[in-house]
Amino acid sequence: MATWADLDVELETWAAQGETPTFWWRDDDTEACTADLERLIALSERFGAPLHLAVIPVAIDPGLADRLRASPQVYCLQHGYAHKNHEPKGTRASEVGRLRDMALIETDLREGWRRMQQAQLPNLLPVFVPPWNRIGEQVLPLLPQWGYAAFSGFDARPHPEPVAGLQHFNGHIDPIRWKEGAKFAGVEKTLEQCVRHLRKRRMETTYKDEPTGFVSHHLQTDADTWEFTEALMQRLTRDAATRWISLDQHISWTNT
Repeated sequence: MATWADLDVELETWAAQGETPTFWWRDDDTEACTADLERLIALSERFGAPLHLAVIPVAIDPGLADRLRASPQVYCLQHGYAHKNHEPKGTRASEVGRLRDMALIETDLREGWRRMQQAQLPNLLPVFVPPWNRIGEQVLPLLPQWGYAAFSGFDARPHPEPVAGLQHFNGHIDPIRWKEGAKFAGVEKTLEQCVRHLRKRRMETTYKDEPTGFVSHHLQTDADTWEFTEALMQRLTRDAATRWISLDQHISWTNT
């Protein structure tokens, strides 16, 4: 487990080496404007950290696009199609898992992208975020053929481009514990995720250029998680200790 002091030491070590670690922010499960989404966007704007909303295409509220146009630092990514599990009972949930028919997966994802475009969401990026961060190994290589430039899951990526033409931007910090209902995972456990990934980047050349990803879920965020998120952002952005990026500046893509 890690403490705030451990995080400070890690950031100071980066600074002593003349480097600034990059971070990016992804929030999952957006469909509509809510008070919690407003709170999330306000935090993003307060700390100057671009926000990437993983939007569920099946039921996008008509008012979402208008609201997001007022926040130019907010970007939209595709979060599956309906966030519905299609794997057999007893296996881990996935909408695009290894046992589902590939034709059905392709149909869903293409229709989902069509709905994202039809909703006229601003700052829409061809980045695929699978629900539950799970995707079948046979699906991943097909994403570039279906128009996606990048993929986002969770944990340290094995390679910056897992398949040709598909960049990889993962999340590494999730402050929510999901078993038995969404609750705050705790300060030390969440900080451990952050410090561990920063240390991995600093010490292992393979991961040096991988931006550290913070993943939030505004609809499942309790009071303790909100409090921690604000405290973490204060710590990470203080004295420009980190640099927060938007994916539009880091992916190679053409409008699809």
